[in-house]
Amino acid sequence: MFFEIWEEREHICENCKRHLGMEPLAQYFSHIKPKGLYPELKFVKSNIQLLCFECHYAHDFKGKEAYDKLSR
Repeated sequence: MFFEIWEEREHICENCKRHLGMEPLAQYFSHIKPKGLYPELKFVKSNIQLLCFECHYAHDFKGKEAYDKLSR
């Protein structure tokens, strides 16, 4: 499924618009709704966004304000 997402979408961070390169690294795939709280959405494409490492880390660990500051 992750390869399908990579093929279907532009290789840019959905938050800061940074180019992600040509290789689909695991760190680029971020769950919008956390898989721990919503296990039924773990493999739902619409619940996965492409983010650079910095935005992914901010999204998961730093909170909405830090994540939003990285947005372009």
